[in-house]
Amino acid sequence: MDDRDPRTVFVADSAKLADAVIQLLAANNIPAEIGPVVAVEASALTGMSDAPEEFPILVADPKKAEEARELLARAEKMAALRAVVEKRAARTGNVTATCEDCGKSSEWPAASMGTTEVCPHCGRYMDVPDPDEDWSDVDFGAPEGEGEERAKE
Repeated sequence: MDDRDPRTVFVADSAKLADAVIQLLAANNIPAEIGPVVAVEASALTGMSDAPEEFPILVADPKKAEEARELLARAEKMAALRAVVEKRAARTGNVTATCEDCGKSSEWPAASMGTTEVCPHCGRYMDVPDPDEDWSDVDFGAPEGEGEERAKE
């Protein structure tokens, strides 16, 4: 069981990250501070540690702990989304995508991967696939028309 202080809302792996988290919380009227830094054990042989230091962030008011955790979870999701957008924008070159409606291929800037564009051949919407996205666990249901045909049987 975790024996951390219940006011702990985040554990940073660097003092710089800990300061950024404290500033984010303060900007949202949630005072916080760095708690006791967890000491890491050094190797007797090398004097170095394999484990990073931990910088626990504690809110001043325990009643605001859950609010702080929710804010930090949203911030983490936004940071992940920004990273995806930045990665896409940094792509160079061209990519070929095939329209599912007319079957014709067209070239798009690599930065367009993962977006929906208008097919230059038929004018319908087409997806420009992103090789970094994994849709294997998404259930899209029955293909169009399949459910209707089975209902008639």
